[in-house]
Amino acid sequence: MADQETKRDSTARVQIIVAVIGLAGVIAAALISNWSTIFKPAQPTPAVTSSTTSGSGTPPKKSERPIHSSGRLVVRGTYFYDLDTGTETTAGADFQWEIVDNVRRFLTPANGAAFFVIGGRDFESIRWSDMEKYPYSPGKIRADNDNANQIPAGTVVAFKTGEGRLGKLIVDQYGYNLTIRWRTYD
Repeated sequence: MADQETKRDSTARVQIIVAVIGLAGVIAAALISNWSTIFKPAQPTPAVTSSTTSGSGTPPKKSERPIHSSGRLVVRGTYFYDLDTGTETTAGADFQWEIVDNVRRFLTPANGAAFFVIGGRDFESIRWSDMEKYPYSPGKIRADNDNANQIPAGTVVAFKTGEGRLGKLIVDQYGYNLTIRWRTYD
C-alpha cells in the first residue's frame, strides 16, 4: 500500500513539473514573439558638444541642429517612405525603394525630395554644415543587386525631404528589403 501511495505522489510530482515546464515554454514564446513591442529600443539622442573661445565673450554654439525624427527602419521592397516621419506611406513620401526585377533596384526620390550619395563614411561624422553644401539630385540612385550598386551596406546618403528638411541615412543591411538608420533635422 505504501508503495502505491509513493508511486502516486511521484507521478503527481512529475505531472506538476511537466505542466510548469510547459507553462514556462508558453510564456517564453510569448515574450520572444513580442520582445520589440514590450521592450521598445531607446531612441538615440543627439550628441551636443560645445566649444568656447577664451576671452571672446560669445556663448558656446551647438554642433548640431535639433532632430526632427530619427531611428531604424526596415524599408520593404517596392514601398514608399517619408523621412520626415520615418513611416511607410504614399502621402508625402520622400522616396520609393523601387524593385524592377531580381537585379535592377533604385532609391527613387518622390514629392520634391533629393539625395546625395556620400559613400562609406562614419554616420556620426556627417555634420549639418556638410549637408548644407552637397549637390542634391532628384534623380534615381542606382542600387542594383550587383557591382553597380551605389548604396551597399555601410553607405551614407544625405537627403533633402519634400518638406525641405536635411538629413542623412546609412544602409545597415542591403537586400530586397533595406534596413536603414536615419536622422532628419529641423
